[in-house]
Amino acid sequence: QAIRDGVLAPGQRLAQADLADQLGVSRIPLRDALRRLEAEALVLIDGRRGAWVEELSPADLEEIYEMRIMLEERCMRRAVENLPEEAMAEISELLNRMQQAAESTSDGFATRREFYAELYKYAEAPRMRRIIMQLRGNVDRYHLLTDTSHTGHTHDQLYESIMARDGAGAAAALGRILEQSRDKLLKALEQTAD
Repeated sequence: QAIRDGVLAPGQRLAQADLADQLGVSRIPLRDALRRLEAEALVLIDGRRGAWVEELSPADLEEIYEMRIMLEERCMRRAVENLPEEAMAEISELLNRMQQAAESTSDGFATRREFYAELYKYAEAPRMRRIIMQLRGNVDRYHLLTDTSHTGHTHDQLYESIMARDGAGAAAALGRILEQSRDKLLKALEQTAD
């Protein structure tokens, strides 16, 4: 969570003894956790030199967004087309909460993560959902660090498409959201580098 929240920054060395003390755990469960985080591409481990928070280049971020757009458009279409009537109220509530939290970067990302994790369950593609959520976690921390958030107007289009059970429309709206998100993030990173 500290990595996803930007408390542990990209490129930061992870001193295992210090982390174990801060978290109140022994080094064995910490090593296990770091290995799991390495599998999620959040941590880089070099057996001789230690562990670091994974740092992504602009090219890495572009590649992740390219994968997200392909996977999430497909997952969105499937989820909306499979969405049962009894789930509509909950999805609508999550969409409304997501819209309200859009102005707060950290609250916005937590709420969006909750919304997409719940909606994508209905795609009935658990492996695809797991990969998508991992990719989201990899880039969301960069949005938090650069204080960039998603724009709101395309979420309105997403809302309307989901409520109308228009899978193709929802996928197209999501594609635009992801493209805008990518462009804002890359621009913010470029300005930070300057």
